[in-house]
Amino acid sequence: MTDAVLPSQEPPSPPRQPAADTAGAPEPEGETTARGPLHRVKLWMRYIRIRIAHAVLLPELSPSQARALRRTVHEDSELTSGYVLMSALSAGIATLGLLQSSTAVVIGAMLISPLMSPIAALGFAFASVDGKRIREAARVVLVGAAVGVLTGVLLTWLSPIRNATPEILARTQPTLLDLAVALFSGIAGGYATVIQKGGTAIGVAIATALMPPLATIGYGVGMLHAGFALGALLLFATNLAAIAFAFALIARLSGAARPLTAFEWRPRYVTALVLAFLALAIPLSMTLMRLKEEATMRTAAQAAILEAANDRRARIAQIDVVNPLFGEPSVEALVITPAYAANATRDAERRLENALGEPVSISLQQVLAADLQSQTRAMVDAAMERTMAGIAADVPPLDKIRASVGLPTRSIWSNRAGRMVYVEPIPAPGWTLADYREVEREATDADEVWAVRVVPPAQQSLRVAIDPGVEAEGAVSADLAVWALQRWGMSKATLIAPEGGAPALAQALREAGIRVVAPPPPADGERGPTFEEGVATLRVYAERPTLVAARKAAAEARAAAERAAAAEAASAGAVLEGAP
Repeated sequence: MTDAVLPSQEPPSPPRQPAADTAGAPEPEGETTARGPLHRVKLWMRYIRIRIAHAVLLPELSPSQARALRRTVHEDSELTSGYVLMSALSAGIATLGLLQSSTAVVIGAMLISPLMSPIAALGFAFASVDGKRIREAARVVLVGAAVGVLTGVLLTWLSPIRNATPEILARTQPTLLDLAVALFSGIAGGYATVIQKGGTAIGVAIATALMPPLATIGYGVGMLHAGFALGALLLFATNLAAIAFAFALIARLSGAARPLTAFEWRPRYVTALVLAFLALAIPLSMTLMRLKEEATMRTAAQAAILEAANDRRARIAQIDVVNPLFGEPSVEALVITPAYAANATRDAERRLENALGEPVSISLQQVLAADLQSQTRAMVDAAMERTMAGIAADVPPLDKIRASVGLPTRSIWSNRAGRMVYVEPIPAPGWTLADYREVEREATDADEVWAVRVVPPAQQSLRVAIDPGVEAEGAVSADLAVWALQRWGMSKATLIAPEGGAPALAQALREAGIRVVAPPPPADGERGPTFEEGVATLRVYAERPTLVAARKAAAEARAAAERAAAAEAASAGAVLEGAP
């Protein structure tokens, strides 16, 4: 065990280190002999660095080992065609994983991500205050990021599934946990680089913090959603800054960085150093400020909700604070309380607005539980319900959607996997199918995440215009008829068309997955369908089962009668033939 050196003592003089490999200039002659204040400060700083490195189990690299490590890191971070290819493949797999909301696929994409090497070079360059190396490493990182974003945009355009999944929503704004993952990944990556072991596995963790945000940026650009793209960009920049600065810290503590005395004061290198530092420091500081605001909002929301509950035994089981880049902040909370508090949500919003100075919407759910056992069971049930239902962002805003539809609704349900909300309104007097479809379009445009599907009141049949040259009052277009049949969930429809048929309408139905059925022939005594020029009829409802059964029984009775008549006629003929 090394004996500690007292502050009054001078630490042992370190062995003289040669100048950095990039500068090539020897140290001044008086550096090793002078015993001035500057020299003593340098010795103390080196001594403290060594003690910290030993405390966190970092090796102390010799000058030759440090030069070899810097050379290896620089060579591994060079821009090559293989680096571009692997960046595109990794971003492509990550984009597909985000679109189908598959965590396993997203993690699988990280196995081939090449982002660790240029980020390690960037961190080592920051630790060495080497403007030239910073500029080179930053260029490689930006190329990989650009390839990842372009790949995400292209796959978003080509994909038939473009819904904003929970995996995408989770990467539209930085959180404290994201920052912690990036920081620990950077520290682990720096340690693996210094000891030159386990770099591949650590690279997966680093890519996990970087490649999905790049794919989300591509998704936001492809969908023309500025909020998603800018939020993911801030998350990427924040994680990149945390990882690069963590690499720099490990490189400086282990002695792998170039000595600061070898700093080159060339204008272009100084400019590159300053710009790169600002590009990383600004988003990191913005994220830290937002996290501080979110923590303040969380503390104030907890106090406001408990005061609104008006019971000392009330407990907050769950609380989620959302502070988006664009839009108003919101709070969702679940309170376990012995007694129900009327108007607690409004009271909590008022108290929170007084505390923060800005309005914050609160969604408060109260669960009644009188004794300790009931409260514990309620908390466990709430946690299980949250685990099964997913994150709160995956819950559709039913009240908002119902308000955007603007009609009394009979029922409303959602398909979380497809990010769709189905609304069945009560029939509105005088409304047509075109009116319901227009309401659906407006409601879908009003929500950025969920697609709205309005189910119009079902009709027995649809008159469809099949000849553009003929005006038919009350007839709908072919695309509107297909839309209505899809909203009603019809897999088949009976097409009744005049002579010549309606091939365009039949083709549109088949392309929509709706089977076209020919009408049954009219029974005896029944009139056949009447045709209107330029108009076809789509029979939505199937024939009544009792009517089908009656028609079948009548047909069987008629066939039996015909057989009996034929047999009787044959018997009578035989008798006549045998008569003299």
